[in-house]
Parts: sequence; structure tokens; C-alpha cells
Amino acid sequence: MGVRSIAALISAIVVVATGFVATPAAQAVPAIVEPAPPADSFYDRPADLASMKPGEIVRTRTTSIRSLQVMPVNVDAWQLAYRTTGMDGAPDMTVTTVMVPRGKKPTKLLSYQAAADSTLRICQSSYAATKGGPVDLAAKEGPLTFGMPAAELLFANLGLQEGWAVSMPDHGGGDNRFLTPRQPGWAVLDGIRAVENFTRLGMNAKTPVTLWGYSGGAIASSWTIEEQPTYAPELNIRGAAFGAPERDLEASLRSVNTSLLAGLIPLALSSLGKDSEEFRAALDKVLTPEGRARVNATRSHCMPQNVVANLWFDYNRMLTKPVDEVLRIPIIAKTIRERGVSGRVPTVPAYVYNGITEEVAPITGTDKLVNSYCKGGASVTYRREEFPPNPVKQLMTTHGTVVVTGAGGAFNWLKDRMNSTGPAPSGCDIRNVFSSGLEPAAIGTFGQAIGTILASLVGAPIGTGPR
Repeated sequence: MGVRSIAALISAIVVVATGFVATPAAQAVPAIVEPAPPADSFYDRPADLASMKPGEIVRTRTTSIRSLQVMPVNVDAWQLAYRTTGMDGAPDMTVTTVMVPRGKKPTKLLSYQAAADSTLRICQSSYAATKGGPVDLAAKEGPLTFGMPAAELLFANLGLQEGWAVSMPDHGGGDNRFLTPRQPGWAVLDGIRAVENFTRLGMNAKTPVTLWGYSGGAIASSWTIEEQPTYAPELNIRGAAFGAPERDLEASLRSVNTSLLAGLIPLALSSLGKDSEEFRAALDKVLTPEGRARVNATRSHCMPQNVVANLWFDYNRMLTKPVDEVLRIPIIAKTIRERGVSGRVPTVPAYVYNGITEEVAPITGTDKLVNSYCKGGASVTYRREEFPPNPVKQLMTTHGTVVVTGAGGAFNWLKDRMNSTGPAPSGCDIRNVFSSGLEPAAIGTFGQAIGTILASLVGAPIGTGPR
């Protein structure tokens, strides 16, 4: 009997005995090819990356900052490529963009996590905060719109106005991930280490640091304080403020459906599929052809365009099974559960804010996260915002309202933590408020923000006055 005959016989025995036929090519879903980023060797991983320590700088360069990708911001700025840890625990490299008031050497650092909410480099902070209008990477589908980091520079500028250094890390890592558990926390922590290793600024592990982020930036910030006690205990993080952290993805999926921001659903599903081919294969089986096309298309654009292209998205029209059945599929349930409340308790004090009528980050999910922290003995100031009271989610977004109205209270708390010389607050302070933006100090911060925006418009230096 020849070799081929023996192989055929063995295969036949395996099939009869197990009832399994190995046909991976037939079962695999087609690969998604994301648009290639603009050529830039700055982002290339070095061959000796594994020999570097987390937070060690690979390379640096000076850069210029553009708010909303149009308005030049009159600050000194650099980009630092640094070693971090990827989702699988392997060495990774990502980039942070650090800004300081012109000609200054600040002694405090704000790490601002922007809501990049994308799987493309062009949508991350290091690109969106420094480039003009993005090139068309997907002409067939329409041009990419700017990523949210370009808009969120308006919030980051508040830290510069205080005279602080501000770092905006690409917390999706070198593979530009979104909604990945733990990994964004490592990227943020190593970004702080990289800034403190950047000798030009003269900072070190004793430098007072605070964190801030909203939505996708809040997800990264919450993972950061959960990972900090074991991953980077040496850092002097005084506090973290974050709003609308989507740490209950099932609740978010159900709540945001058919809303103005429902386009976040296909974006989230495609991001989970990038992390897990098993998840993607299971999801692919229950999507209609239109649903599959919409989910896959989000891998070619930044978040704003994905939302606009999928206004009032309704998953009931895109699934071949009821959503309750889909969410019970083991790999889908597991993937969503891994991104939920971890049970890990931060030692960094936190200020959390969330709209009670939130459609993207339902208040029930944020309540679970805060209760988990408080049960473990963490220090949390939690503001449950009542405004807007009864929005029609197809016409108005609480998520897009509280990002503005809650910012003043969050930043005032950050200033208190950054400047505090006493012990950190203890216990949990949980309150419903009509709007923290109406508090006198928050109104003053809002006025300060307007002044900072106007300064950007005329090219005036930010944060160079006496402090």
C-alpha cells in the first residue's frame, strides 16, 4: 500500500471515529484588510523590542499640534515611541504625544485618553492631533473623517493652561485595538513611564500624575487604574477622572440600538472581531449580508464617519436570530464578559460621571463598576447627571451632552487632586446632580475653556503665564 493510500485510510478512520472533517479553509471567514496607514518609519517596531523595559523610549521626534486638525496650538510638543505590552502579553510598541507650555518644564503631568474608538492608526491621537485633513484611505467607501482626538484637544488644553504637561497616548497599542481588556491600561501606564523617561522634560516616578478620559477614553482610564497596582505601582498617580465608561457591553448594545449613536454597535462588533477570530466567525454566522457588510466596513474608517454612516442602526434587522440567542452563543458571551467589570480594585482615587439617561454607557453599567470599586474599599466620587432628563434618543444624545456638561466638575476635581499635599480622600461619595456643569467652579472652568479655545484660534501660547 502506498503512502497516499495509507494517509487516506487513516483519514477515513478518523472521520468515522470522530465524525469530524477538518476543513478550516471552508469554515474560515474572509480576512478583513484594513487600509494601510501612511508610510512612517517612526511607528516601526525595532528588532530588539523584547530586550527593552516597559516604558522605555524607542525613538522621539518633535511635532506640531492641530486642534480639530485645523487650528495650530502654540505649545512645544514631541512624540515618543515606547515599549509596552500587547493584549497577549507580548512586547508591543505604541506612541504618545506629549505637549508642554511653550518654553516651560512642567512638574506635573496629565495623561489624557482620547476616544479614538477605532482600529486604524490614522484615527489615533498621535496622528489625529498632529495632521491636517486626513488622506482618503478608502475612496471606494468615501473619505475618512477626523478622529475624536483632534476634537478632544480642547479638553486636553485645560491641563496645558494650568501649566502641566499633557500626554495623549495611543492606548490601542501598536495594533490599534479598541475595547480590548487590560491592554489599554498597560499602554497608558507605559506612556506615563515614557514621559518620565524623556530627559528633556526632567520628570521622574515622583512626578504628580492625573488621568482623564471620556467614553472610549474612560474605558482606557478605568483599565489603567485597575492595572496600576500590579503593573506600575511606582507611579505617583494622584487621581483619575472619567465619564461614561462602557464596561457593560451587553447593556450598551441594548441601550444604544436605534439611537443617534447606534453606529457604535457595528464598530464595537468589528473591534471585538479583530481581537478574536472565534468571535468574528460566530458573529458572521448570525449576520445578514447587509449586517456583515456594515460591521466589516467600520474597519476602514474613523469613529465619526462610522457613526454617521450607521445612524439609527438596528441590530434586529441585521441578525438572523433574536439578539438574546446571539448573546448566549458561548464565545460571544465570553468575549463580552471579559470586557466587563473585572472585580479589581484601584488604589488611585477616581471621579466618575455618567448621565442617568445615557444611551451609550447605561447608568446601570457604570453603577456596577463604581459599586465594585466601593465594595473593595476604593475612593470614588461619583456624579450621576440628571440632565438631560428625558431625551428622545433618536434625536438627542445624553452621551454627547455630558461630555461637555460634566467636564468642568471633572477637571476641578483633577486640579484638587493634582495640587493636594494631604492624604487621598477615602470612601465613596455618590450623588445625583441635575448637572455638575452648573456648579460655580465648573462654570468658571467652562469660561477658562472658552478662553483657551480663543487663544488657540489666534495662535497665542497656552499656559505660559505665572502660576
